Amino acid sequence: MLSPSSRLRLTWTDSKASRSADDQRAQMTALLLLLTMLGFLSDAARATDTLCSLPPVTYAAAKIAYPDSAFALDQLESMGIATWYSDRDVNGNATQTATDLVASCPESSRLSVVVCGLPNKDCDAGYSNGNGTVKTGADYEEFITNLTTLVGNRKVLYVLEPDAVGLIANKGCAVEYGYQSNLSMAISLLSDNPNAEIYLDVGFWTLERSDTADIVAQIVKELAQAGRIKGIALNTSNYRSTTQIAELCANFQTAVGSTDIHCVVDTSRNFQEFANASSTEWCNVRKAGIGAPPTNITDMGNIDYLV
Repeated sequence: MLSPSSRLRLTWTDSKASRSADDQRAQMTALLLLLTMLGFLSDAARATDTLCSLPPVTYAAAKIAYPDSAFALDQLESMGIATWYSDRDVNGNATQTATDLVASCPESSRLSVVVCGLPNKDCDAGYSNGNGTVKTGADYEEFITNLTTLVGNRKVLYVLEPDAVGLIANKGCAVEYGYQSNLSMAISLLSDNPNAEIYLDVGFWTLERSDTADIVAQIVKELAQAGRIKGIALNTSNYRSTTQIAELCANFQTAVGSTDIHCVVDTSRNFQEFANASSTEWCNVRKAGIGAPPTNITDMGNIDYLV
């Protein structure tokens, strides 16, 4: 390849050749613009962002209970599949979890964290609100502050409070329990880290209809006033295909009126599309299968990460 100085010394003596070169540059510029608009260059121009997490606390016991599957669990442990920072005992001690995560992940990596400590979480169904230590707004502020102190200014991807925005959109118990004010406080604190990328969990089903998508978009706009929201998280613990989720992400972008806000997709259960469609199982459907591994190279312009 020519050095910059040698390129500067070149002169065109043939006007036809000059026009030809100009035409080629114009055509190349147009091609690059088209590819960018279609999303083909978005990932190519983006540096790989290695996600890092701790092995889930259940894996050690699972290897003993299912020795034939231990090799698969070993492989999963090497992937940044997101660590749950939770106030529930079943997920381990929150402070110790965050401490271990920061200590074990290289500085160059991006921590991958699901924040799940909202007071009265999952207030509608009640499946995930047991044995939590966070009972009040003050408890929640302490819970979030503890996390921000431990993480500091490390690169981190936050998926914030699964189901919360969807429940706010229902205008039921989430309003009674002050979900939105608590989320605003959390966003404000988490945004103090300039290297944090915050994605609000939004139930994918809220984006299947334009009326509910509009409600969710308004909630996200209001929450975004509290800090820096990079986008929304979809398909958390669910089974929809990545392609379908990308379409729902586009629905959200239409509702919010901006393509600058992107999405992350939980792929941990979506290898078999609609695995639970003909099953009485709704949680941990046996035939679901693990989808694509965590990455920020998604080949989709509106999807920032697979997680």
